Amino acid sequence: MKKIILLLLTLFSFTLSYSQNLYPEKYKDCSLNSFCLDCGETIANPQNSIINELLNKFDKKSLSKITGKIEVQILIDENGKPCLLSSLNQTNISSKKLGLQDVINSTSNWEPAISQNKKTNSSVSLIFEFENGSFSAKRRIFDFKNQSNAKSVGSPDIKGTDKEKLSKGWTVFTQQNSELPWDITRAVANDLDNNIWIGTDNGIVKINNGKWEHFNSKNTLISSPPYNKNETQSVRDLEVDKNNNKWFVVGWDVYKYDNKNWTKYDSINSPIKWARKIFVDHSNNVWFTSWDGVAKFDGKNWSVINKQNSNLPTDKILGVYVDKKDRIWIGTFEGNVMIENGVTKLLNEKNSPLSKAYISKIYEDKKGNFWFDLYNDKSDDAGIYVLDLQQKWTRIKHPNTKMFSENSINDFYLDEETQLLWITLNGVGILSYDINSKKWETYTNENSNVPSVHCERITKDKDGSIWIATYAGVIKLNK
Repeated sequence: MKKIILLLLTLFSFTLSYSQNLYPEKYKDCSLNSFCLDCGETIANPQNSIINELLNKFDKKSLSKITGKIEVQILIDENGKPCLLSSLNQTNISSKKLGLQDVINSTSNWEPAISQNKKTNSSVSLIFEFENGSFSAKRRIFDFKNQSNAKSVGSPDIKGTDKEKLSKGWTVFTQQNSELPWDITRAVANDLDNNIWIGTDNGIVKINNGKWEHFNSKNTLISSPPYNKNETQSVRDLEVDKNNNKWFVVGWDVYKYDNKNWTKYDSINSPIKWARKIFVDHSNNVWFTSWDGVAKFDGKNWSVINKQNSNLPTDKILGVYVDKKDRIWIGTFEGNVMIENGVTKLLNEKNSPLSKAYISKIYEDKKGNFWFDLYNDKSDDAGIYVLDLQQKWTRIKHPNTKMFSENSINDFYLDEETQLLWITLNGVGILSYDINSKKWETYTNENSNVPSVHCERITKDKDGSIWIATYAGVIKLNK
């Protein structure tokens, strides 16, 4: 690198009473439960050697080619140990190829923040800039009064299909060309009246025959983030139940909208703790996964399935599904179980893929076949599997054997009318698989107008259009 610059700028500070990801790329293994954002009479400060440490730890080949900016949110515990929590990568090299998490986590301990004469856990944001062989690092200044929007585009970890061979096109909705309030979107769903609902990092949108209606901290019970009263907390997931109620995971709490009134469910009036995903079963029970087991709401009463009362391998839940026989399938980060008539069975048969990867999502098609999204970031066994009526397993194979182990599946949607399987793949974009021809197509932001490598929830409207939430807008399949 030709030039090295370090700028540490004074940061406008505020407090957070709970963990908050500031950026869309999220990382595991940070163990802090609560922290404040760069708080303290004395804020956390790195060692003077941090720049040289970063340069020595980055991948040298990637470092010589990188251009752009990366923002990182680092948790500094009371002992000064750094841990990367989230990042926003706007360079031409992916965070994974740079080894960003290992780079940050292996740097020297910081001087921790001190508040009221005590060392405290805090979150610090830095900006790395790469241009023409130069590298600079500075502390993020949060001017929330002037903050307007955020998005994450990124570079795909895997090369997409040749542009000329792609069969589909997309319409992109962003804050710039529509009434979308924020470009980072995580969830999208179609309700019983064919309205599209979109959950963003700054409020909710309902699209009804081209008319956009906004729901935010000004006209709902949903809180604004503690650092900006003019915005709305991030919507992490949303589902529509069989009574057309809308359910949202916002922050880590749950909100229900019955098309007239809003209700909030948190740890005070429900067993919900750090809700992550929503699932609505065929009996209209609403389920919420978390790292404290699975919570179920039947419309009147709450119940919980966890390690203590149901012999789960762990309370860290990845996915839940209830089939037509009322069997409860639960995927945890340490194994899968099925609960039938109150009896928990560990799904660890050697010949089953369920012994090798963990249930993230299940879909039961019209013929009664089960489609599984199985997750394992340390094994090539991750991916999409089908269990047919004869209890025979079939794997939906991709030519790249590491496609689903090195890049996790965020969501999948089986379109039984078109016989197309749609998959959102983290760090890549969108995959489509033609079940009849067994042809794969990979859409990235390099070969198509899919705007981001971070694509999340998928839904289909009653007109047959596929909608997908991304971190740079919402996209709709051109029919």
